Amino acid sequence: MARCIQECIACAQACTACADECGQHAEMHDHCRICAEACRGREQACNEILIKLG
Repeated sequence: MARCIQECIACAQACTACADECGQHAEMHDHCRICAEACRGREQACNEILIKLG
């Protein structure tokens, strides 16, 4: 269980970093906007899993 929690934390952190970076370019490039949106969704999913694993 601890490994699963660690992996979800790492995933959420990576998705946050990706979304932040792509979000900076989202207004200029559609692919960055799409990437930022996808990463935010994945970040949210990881955080929801972490809440349920509590």
